[in-house]
Formats: sequence, structure tokens, C-alpha cells
Amino acid sequence: MRLAVCVWLFVLVLPGCLMGAGYSTKDRVTTAAREYNDGVRWGKYEQAAIHIAKGKRELFMEKHKNLEDELEIADYEMVALDIDRSDRKHDKITARVEYTWTLKRVGLVEKTTTRQTWEEHDGDWLMAKEERIKGSPLTLFDEPAPVREKKESPK
Repeated sequence: MRLAVCVWLFVLVLPGCLMGAGYSTKDRVTTAAREYNDGVRWGKYEQAAIHIAKGKRELFMEKHKNLEDELEIADYEMVALDIDRSDRKHDKITARVEYTWTLKRVGLVEKTTTRQTWEEHDGDWLMAKEERIKGSPLTLFDEPAPVREKKESPK
């Protein structure tokens, strides 16, 4: 009798495990982005770094450690998460995050909005790039590429 119950439980539970417990791409990216941003917000850089590609982790840690005693991130909010499925092989995920922060020696509250680009590597979602799109510059974030002006052709 016990064996039959165990077999039935196994048969009922196994398909749920194989199906990924119903987590969508959006769920998995949102979880990774929250873990990353919570780590940055609270100064838990090792926690945040697991969501950075291995080749970029050392630079990430260096940038954050350099500002560790000076920077205070008061809050962050993930205001958008966009999934582009136009490429059938790879989803392109971007998140827009608004940070509220201050440098202790300056004492002014600043706001910066960034665009995070997320990529899937071996089943894990990793942040490939974080670029400032609005607000005060901060050395933690990449700056947007300068916009080139079009030269008018002579007539």
C-alpha cells in the first residue's frame, strides 16, 4: 500500500518538476533583476555579482567597492521590463531602473535612470550591460554612446 502511494506521488510530482514549475521567462528575469538590484541597493555586491557575466564580475566588484564608503543608494524601482521576441533564437530583455542615491560628502539626493540588458546563459539570466539613460551620471553605470550628427551633403 505504501509503495503504491509513493509511486503515485512520484508520478504526480515529477511532471511539475520537469515543466519548470510554471515559471515564465518574465518571472525568471524579474527574479534575477530583483536579486541583482537588491544586492546593489543594500551593498551586497557578492549577491548582485552572481547575476553578472563571469568575465565582467571583477570590474563590477571593483567599481562598487571603490564607492562603497561614499555612495548611499536610498531606493530603486524597476519601472519597466520589456521582452523582445523578434529573434526566435534569443529573447532580448531590457529593464528600466530608477535609482535614488547620494554621495555622502556632497549630501544632495540624485536620481539616475538606467537601461539594463539581460541575456540568458546556460539557463541563468545575467545582466550584460547597464547604461544611464537619464539623470545624474554615476561611475557605476556605462554612459550612453554619443549621438553623431548627420552632415548635410553639399548641394
